[in-house]
Amino acid sequence: MKVSLEGRTAIVTGGGSGLGLGYAQALAGAGAAVAVTGRRQEPLEQCVAAIEKEGGKALAVTCDQRSRDQVEATVQQVVDWGEKVDILVNNAGIYPPGIFLAVEEEQWLDVMDTNINGPFRYSQVCARIMAENGHGRIINILSPSAILGFAMVSAYGTSKGALASMTRVMAAELGPMGITVNSLTPGVSATETFVNIYTQVGVDMMAKGLPLARACENDDTMGALLLLASDEGSYITGTNICIDGGMTSTFSLGG
Repeated sequence: MKVSLEGRTAIVTGGGSGLGLGYAQALAGAGAAVAVTGRRQEPLEQCVAAIEKEGGKALAVTCDQRSRDQVEATVQQVVDWGEKVDILVNNAGIYPPGIFLAVEEEQWLDVMDTNINGPFRYSQVCARIMAENGHGRIINILSPSAILGFAMVSAYGTSKGALASMTRVMAAELGPMGITVNSLTPGVSATETFVNIYTQVGVDMMAKGLPLARACENDDTMGALLLLASDEGSYITGTNICIDGGMTSTFSLGG
């Protein structure tokens, strides 16, 4: 089965690096015009250059999703460029580790504003456009910490748990408008952010304890992403797909 997104316009938040970069490239490779957004312009432009080198169409837009005005301006810029918005991938987020009793309230609120309020803003603005066209795909990127209680990531895990709940609520409300809303949960991934926090050795140790005994790679998540973004996934909504090597569905006894 070959997925085609020809004629579709997508937004990938946090699309300049890590898994977001892979999502943007996968959507473009399937034929979508892809706008990548984030706070830093340079990695966004590098993503666009990589997509255009492969013959795709892409746009870089600097946006801080903590600002409603910036989100609205960004989406309007994408509509002016691509005529509409068909696909939204809420990938951008921040991941400051820290024990619960030591988390400063300012940091807690910043994580919530970025990781849950940001997707709320993008989803609300884009869904209004999608509703007018009677078609839309919203894909929220979660984390195993939305399902399991991980120490040291209280703010991040709470924000992702809230995003999981928002995914289901949005699916219930937006379905009659032709909009599906789903989520993906990648597992241990050797992204730059994750490695900087835990080191490559730490990532390898976490991955070794999984049933598949390896970290999640970009290509592992792309099939599910394209399914949810395409017409082939038109009857899937309110669903979370775990691409985590068995992390959230198994328990190893060791040995």
